[in-house]
Amino acid sequence: MTTRPRLLSPEEAEKKTRFLYYWLLLVLFFEYARPASYIPPLGALPLNSALPLGLTAVCFFAPGLRPVSEIFKDRMARWPLVFIGFILLSMGYAEVSMRAFTVFELVLGYVFLFWIIARIVTTEQRLRGVFLTLIFCHIFLLAMNPEVVLDPNNRNYIRGASFLGDGNDFSLSLCILMPLAMLSALQSSGMRRMFYWGVMGLLLLAIIGTQSRGATLGIASVFGYLWLQSNRKALGVVGVMLAVLVVLIYAPPVYFQRMGTITNYENESSAEGRIHAWKAGTKMALHNPLGVGAGNFPNSFPKYRSDDAPVRWMTAHSMYFLILGELGILGLLLLLKLIFGNVAENARLRKVLTERATGPPQDGVDPQTVADNLKHSVLWLRFMNASMFGFAVAGAFLSVAYYPHIFVLTGLMISTRAIMATRNGMDMAVLQAPAGKVRRRVAAGVQRRPASGA
Repeated sequence: MTTRPRLLSPEEAEKKTRFLYYWLLLVLFFEYARPASYIPPLGALPLNSALPLGLTAVCFFAPGLRPVSEIFKDRMARWPLVFIGFILLSMGYAEVSMRAFTVFELVLGYVFLFWIIARIVTTEQRLRGVFLTLIFCHIFLLAMNPEVVLDPNNRNYIRGASFLGDGNDFSLSLCILMPLAMLSALQSSGMRRMFYWGVMGLLLLAIIGTQSRGATLGIASVFGYLWLQSNRKALGVVGVMLAVLVVLIYAPPVYFQRMGTITNYENESSAEGRIHAWKAGTKMALHNPLGVGAGNFPNSFPKYRSDDAPVRWMTAHSMYFLILGELGILGLLLLLKLIFGNVAENARLRKVLTERATGPPQDGVDPQTVADNLKHSVLWLRFMNASMFGFAVAGAFLSVAYYPHIFVLTGLMISTRAIMATRNGMDMAVLQAPAGKVRRRVAAGVQRRPASGA
């Protein structure tokens, strides 16, 4: 007769899997900061591949992690798998199948990253640790490339940074991190709070230093969303004014000249080139319902370009038009699902938690504790949405669909929803039901139990 393994308590699970958590932080550091580019001896071993692959394998069997069944209670957990499946399918019809395979291989690694984040990040402390690690990676890159901040008159590249090497790509990543740094500041005190506000200031200077128009729009959307969602709008106006003051003091004239081309793109070659690329991506989708195949936008561009477009190969300069051209309308819908589906699930959880907190009081639960948990959880969900909006807006001007951002964000948002649901005593399975049934389940869950003898 076999006995089922004993379930670990949360404390035991945290202690038993702590080394996996630190392993995850190391994986993120090697993926984002690429330290081997600056410390050559690290390049002697294939750590960028060995670390995530080893951790992925261990996460399939290690006890104490978030159960697979709990991960898939979140309706967004399946979509990264559908997305990579669509990329794999495109190998069958791509003009250059090896290009599609290269993209598949790259994205498979990022799906593994999504998987280990969803499995390992089981506590709020671990969420904060991931945030801090990602912030540290970017500060490390700025330390290795100080001219990005110290010489804002020139557009500088991030040497040795792989997918963050271009200033535009680097600043898009900062748009994702800015809300996480702000959230950390709001939930800290003393010197730690000052540190996070200082980090926010540094990230803002770096965005200005890259002179990225897409990132400028992205960070504006982040601040705009947070201001609209805030209950302290007057204080938000003060914060925005301070940010504008920093821009006016620090930004060189060339920065404002580049920003002026956002609405006057006809007189700027880079902005006009994007329009040509977007038109070509649209034609690719119209002529090929499933697109031209992952990774095949550049070599297909000459065939679908406008007569007045450059003859040279060109990438899409937009993750939306990249996916539209390479994976067709269905591929674009998948990308939109990954972005706005996560935003919608956060809003859905926030609504359910609010209904629980404002419903009939629960037996043995302090109403103030319920209110505090709700406020705390809403703040987390709101700022995670702000990060996604920063990515969604800045990504409209960069070909970042196959970068790790959407997979890391999805893993973090699934973890955040699970953690906040547990904090409020709710099972994520409630959110799998249609909206009407959710309301009935919530109402049933907050009803008082009848007194003994009733």
